[in-house]
Amino acid sequence: MQDLHFVSEDYTKRKPKDYRLSISIRRDGFSFLIVHKGDVKAFSYITVDNETREEQLQKFLNQDIFKETFGAVTIIIVQPNLTLVPKKLYDDSMLEQYAELNFPHSETESVITYETMNSDCVVLFPIEKSVWSLCRLVFKNQEMVSYVPHVAPLLEIGAKNRKEKLYISVESNFFTALYVKHKDIRFCNSFEFKNVNDFMFYLMNIVEQLKLDPVEIPVEIFGKMSENSSYFSAIRLFIKNASVASSPKTNVAFPYSLFYNHCNIALCE
Repeated sequence: MQDLHFVSEDYTKRKPKDYRLSISIRRDGFSFLIVHKGDVKAFSYITVDNETREEQLQKFLNQDIFKETFGAVTIIIVQPNLTLVPKKLYDDSMLEQYAELNFPHSETESVITYETMNSDCVVLFPIEKSVWSLCRLVFKNQEMVSYVPHVAPLLEIGAKNRKEKLYISVESNFFTALYVKHKDIRFCNSFEFKNVNDFMFYLMNIVEQLKLDPVEIPVEIFGKMSENSSYFSAIRLFIKNASVASSPKTNVAFPYSLFYNHCNIALCE
């Protein structure tokens, strides 16, 4: 288990309930941010392999810093399987049928929902039963705990801004594309990739399918992406109005987000 990467000098000057905790649970690691009004007060992350993942998650969640009572706790499940259902059509009794038709999940997973605030859809996504059980145990005394899919903040901010934009959230081996026009969610899907050719194949097909102008459409990229990467260079050859989202307000240098991404900040506030 790694030590905390950063704790601000004034962290103990406020009551824990003034802070909001955001935890990302990924395939290849875990991370957290503690924020107050958008300012990062503490963070840490760890990378893991499949063989020790469950053991390392237990150690990660049992850190002393989590034993305080926060104003809110958001647990972000980062994985490619999800589906969106319009609120008007959503029926709780059809939960399993929606999931079976749209993404595979095993007996070791439960399907849960996230109801968006700024758009008219419900997101269905799987969570590992062992992870869900452990989180409920660790945070049983917290007053407010939310479980959300990694696409949640893109949905919320995209719909709230009401601007036409293509959002791309990049992880180590998959990315999620979200196209918003005005307040409507026109497209949302995830794609697993192994290299830049895979990535660009899916991106070009999205642009073609949605009949977007690659010169004009604004594309904002989050997650595992920098302006110096070969992926971003390839994107700019095809998409002329592409940009990488800026980091949160802090004097600390953030590495790629096995802990920071738009999710943590947007859902902490």
